[in-house]
Amino acid sequence: IMSASTEASAIIEYFKRKSIFITGATGFIGKQLVEKLVRSCPDIEHIYLLVRPKRGHAVKDRVKELLSSPLFNTVREMHPNFDDKISALQGDILDPNFGLSPADENLLIEQCQVVFHSAATVRFQEPLR
Repeated sequence: IMSASTEASAIIEYFKRKSIFITGATGFIGKQLVEKLVRSCPDIEHIYLLVRPKRGHAVKDRVKELLSSPLFNTVREMHPNFDDKISALQGDILDPNFGLSPADENLLIEQCQVVFHSAATVRFQEPLR
């Protein structure tokens, strides 16, 4: 039987020196995921977030707002430079290849070992493809 600390250390070990790509990071579940990863797995290499511009707010501004949220207060105290490991990539899940530029797509192919796809659309008439 594994204890909680054994399980936690296995998770920490798994994410050590790995880069992660997350869609939906500005949504409710995505925010929780990003915070938990940066707080609990300090040896993560890098986290790439797929973010779309929204209502006149640029991608960088949306990520800055996300990371300045009170949700990140604890991790900010524990690891003040946690945001150095987080980069936003502009895109949209409704576009082919998530709307990523060829350079960003290659970056993810070469650098990322883990993908969390937590993005969604609330348009219920979207084509399945």
